[in-house]
This record gives sequence, structure tokens and C-alpha cells, in this order.
Amino acid sequence: MEKIFLVSLGCPKNLVDSESIMALLGEKGYILTDSDKDADIIIINTCAFLGDAVKESKAVIREFAGRKRSGEKKVIVCGCLVQRYGQQLFNIRGVNGIAGAANPEKTVAVVEKVKRDKAKAASYSTPPVIAGTCQPRLLSTYPYAYLKISEGCDNLCSYCLIPRLRGPLRSRKIKDIMNEAEALAKMGIKELILIAQDTSGYGRDLGIEKGLEKLLLHLGQIDFPRIRIMYAHPSHIDEGLLEAMAGSKNICRYLDIPLQHVHPEMLNKMNRPAADYGKLVDMIRKRVPQIALRTTFIVGFPGEKDEHFNRLLDFVKEKRFDRLGVFRYSREKGTAAYMLRGQVKKDIKLRREELVMEAQKKISSENLERFAGMELEVLIEGVSGDYFTGRTEFDAPEIDGTVFVRRRKNNLKKGDFCRVKILSSTEHDLFGIQA
Repeated sequence: MEKIFLVSLGCPKNLVDSESIMALLGEKGYILTDSDKDADIIIINTCAFLGDAVKESKAVIREFAGRKRSGEKKVIVCGCLVQRYGQQLFNIRGVNGIAGAANPEKTVAVVEKVKRDKAKAASYSTPPVIAGTCQPRLLSTYPYAYLKISEGCDNLCSYCLIPRLRGPLRSRKIKDIMNEAEALAKMGIKELILIAQDTSGYGRDLGIEKGLEKLLLHLGQIDFPRIRIMYAHPSHIDEGLLEAMAGSKNICRYLDIPLQHVHPEMLNKMNRPAADYGKLVDMIRKRVPQIALRTTFIVGFPGEKDEHFNRLLDFVKEKRFDRLGVFRYSREKGTAAYMLRGQVKKDIKLRREELVMEAQKKISSENLERFAGMELEVLIEGVSGDYFTGRTEFDAPEIDGTVFVRRRKNNLKKGDFCRVKILSSTEHDLFGIQA
């Protein structure tokens, strides 16, 4: 049977799809390999959210397609790049098949067709709803796992291609999410990470009021030490949701709320609610004491002047987020913002990005200093030199910081929880010893 090698690019939502693709192929008898040299079929699950993601995806496709000799290997491209460019991807020499985003079964069908017919195959329609049954997954992130609670988005931000690439909001039923969560718990997963394009909008398409709040109450009945919420749209966060978080022992005191900007003029142009985000941040911190807040902002959006940017920079300095990311506006065809006047020059975008990140570096460093001398619970995830590595509840994997725990002896393994006395910190990470 053919050997399969898969490359997963982009966000955790893509990774969940990749894990399902690998599991479905494994069920059909394909051999999964971590070496592209040994593989007969290479699958590349792509991202196309921004221009830089498109460039990366195309570069990876060309790299693998360029390595193969005629007929030696097959290259299948799936994911958002296929939704964006469709049949044009066959113009890249060496591509044998394409399959759309968020549809692992279609990707497997394309693999089967390419293998069987030795001809090019295409399928890039997104599913109308997420399958009710729990798809198999080959987990790649133990001791944590991502759980996708919905697909697509209805927010229609003017800069964003997601509704076009992944379709409208399609929430999973609570019972189906619970079935998958229970399966993950039985596998020993220690941290469940809820993901969607907009987790706080969960259930609106199903007519479920306070959907995420209700889902959290159900998930709280399962024995997960940690449940983490990512990608929460600020307009859907209310006191009920925050009370559910504060009243739970296993929901992390952590919230990722992409604000994107704070000036009403910019928010209106972005087609986002021009709310008072300062009051929102204050409410969150009041309702969930000691919560760690992550956000992202866009700089250089069309029409952004110094007065708009300075208000954003002042907000960053005032609210002192624990984690913060900055995107330079990327002009994408197919978005409402593409034709807006007042495009900002690249050097100005770069400078504004630098100013925000310089301010945040200082804030992050000072925020982490407060942990010195404290004991924190750390989920161990690996080893790096003389240290065990892990995370507290205040940091999400991949994007946030790491706790480095000095190894006295090899008494910890991946998936263990450990009390750690924090000794020092940098602007990103913590260092400590076992308490």
C-alpha cells in the first residue's frame, strides 16, 4: 500500500482537518510516514487567508512538486488555497489533485482517484454542515487537542476572506461535540482547546442563545483538567459567558479576543462593531480575576492616519495585554476592503507594527515579572536540554510563552502536571524549578 506524507500549514483548524485526513487514510490501509522521500503520495493542506500565507503555500507546493520525477510521486493540494484558486493550481507543474477546505472525506476521495486512475482529480466544494458523527483523528499534539466547534463565519469583516473560503457559520450540535470531547478524554488528553473562526458566536445558526456558555457547561462535566477558549469575537462576549468561566475549575483563566483596532472610524471601515473595547477589557478582568488576555490588531488598514494609530498605541499601553500580535494589513482581492481608498505605504505599516510590538515587549516583560516567587501548575510537554518544557493555564500552545523547568532528575513525562516555583522570566517565557 502507498505511503502518505502530509504537510499541514496555517491555523489549528487546518490541523484538525489534517489529523482527520491522516486517520481516514490510515483506516484504508495507507502507510503514514514522516519522510517525504519515502512517500508515494504527498498531501499539502494549505492556508490562503493572507498574501503571505498564499506565498508560503505555493512555495511549499512547488518545493515538493519539483522534487518528484515523472510518475514517481503524486502531489495532492487541499485546504483554503484550493477554495481561493481552484483549477488554477493545476498550472503548478506536478500537482495531481486538489480538494477543498474543511472536507477530509473529499481529500481522501481525491487521493483514491489519483491513485486508481492515474489522472488529475479535483473536488473543492465545502460541506454544507459539519458531519454529525465524530470523525477519526490521528492526534499530533498530545497532551493537548484542538476541538473544532463550528466551521465558517458570518461576521463579514471587510478585510477577511474566510466566509468566501470556508463558507458561512455552521455550528456542530452540542451532542456531537460532546461525543468527540468524551473520546478525547478517554485518550488521555489533558487540555481541550476550543477553536472556530468565532468561538463566541457558536450556535447562532442553530438558534441556540448563549451557545458557547451552554456548551461550556456541558463540557465542564467531562474530566478535562483544562479547557481553553480561542478566537472569541468581542461583540459576543457577555457577563453570562464570563461567569461560566469564573465559576468553573477547569476552564483556563485565558481568553483570546481579536480586537483588530480600537478607533471607531477604523472599526466601521473594517465592518466590525465600534464598541468601547476599554470597557469590555475592564469587564472581563473584573468578572474573571487574574485572567490572561491575548488579542491581535491590524495596522495600516486603508485610511489609517496617525491619529487613528496613536489611539491604538495608547490603548495597548493602557490595557497591558498579556499577549498581543500585530498584522500588517494585507490587501486581498475578493474582500470589501480591497477597493478602499487611502492605502497605507509599506514602510509606514512596518513602522507602526514595530512601535506596537516594542511597547508590548516591555509590557509582557513586566507582566511576567510578577510571577517571580510564585508557584504555578505547569503541564509538561517535552524536554529541551537541561529543562522540562510546558505551559501554565495562562498560555496557549505555539503562539504564547513556555515554562522552562530545571531538570533535577527524569521524573516527569509528557502529560504530567507539575507545581513549579518561578525564579525568573523574559518578555516571553518563565523559568523555574519543581516546587
